[in-house]
Amino acid sequence: MLVSWILEVAEGPLLLNGDMAEEAAENTWSLGVGVEDSLVAAEVVAAFEKTARLLGQRVAAMGKTATFYVWHDQQAGQLRCSTTSLPPDGLPFGAKVDPAVPLASIVEGFLTDPGGSVAWDDLYEDSPESEMPEFVLPVWAVKIG
Repeated sequence: MLVSWILEVAEGPLLLNGDMAEEAAENTWSLGVGVEDSLVAAEVVAAFEKTARLLGQRVAAMGKTATFYVWHDQQAGQLRCSTTSLPPDGLPFGAKVDPAVPLASIVEGFLTDPGGSVAWDDLYEDSPESEMPEFVLPVWAVKIG
């Protein structure tokens, strides 16, 4: 089911008008694992790569370029993906982003996530608050179009 949902993203609504809020509202997908899913990371990675290629064809037909990106939302226990007119180094997150993370690493992190809600503080390893490292969100980002 998850692989099918990922592939549906390529055919879903696509807005690239330069308005980050509108693009995020229209182009962002939240994906979870269904009860019947028994997934291997390679299948999920292949589905995202195919989706990126198909979206790239649509974006090119519009005469534009865009960025397709995927991240694991640990707090929600979901994989998320979106498309934006921003370049890969300008993704619209409030946190620091590492856009050089391999897609397989993000997918494996999601597939091994027990799910459920995670408090923000639980995203950090145990350390005194004064020594807390800056949160960096791993994101797979690819330029398309």
